[in-house]
Amino acid sequence: MDNILIEKYIEKIKGFLDIALVSNTNFLLFIIVASFIFLYLIFRFLIVKRKFNKENLKSKIKPSINDVINEEDKSVVIKNSDNDFVDVLVAIEEEMAAVRELYVGGYITKGIYISETDRLYEKAKVFGL
Repeated sequence: MDNILIEKYIEKIKGFLDIALVSNTNFLLFIIVASFIFLYLIFRFLIVKRKFNKENLKSKIKPSINDVINEEDKSVVIKNSDNDFVDVLVAIEEEMAAVRELYVGGYITKGIYISETDRLYEKAKVFGL
């Protein structure tokens, strides 16, 4: 009974794909299985690539000081991890370096440079530095 159903499905596939000239059903089954495997590998590759890209984006995103420190009451939000403390200090250091580059490059004035440096210093003071 199963063989009859398989033969009917194969005949329908032959008619649908207009390959009635293919007399060997084994070849047709091979083509169908190979195409499914090919599609599976393509989708698998795309999913793995997407996960890899998301992991890379997460590692490239630098911590923002304003996400960690609330400017209104200068309270510190730490998620019970020493890494958050280090991330904040690294972010402050990078922001100070960026402000210095802007000042040296002539993009900001001395007053803006001083005020930004003071602002970053106040944020660093919250951590007892």
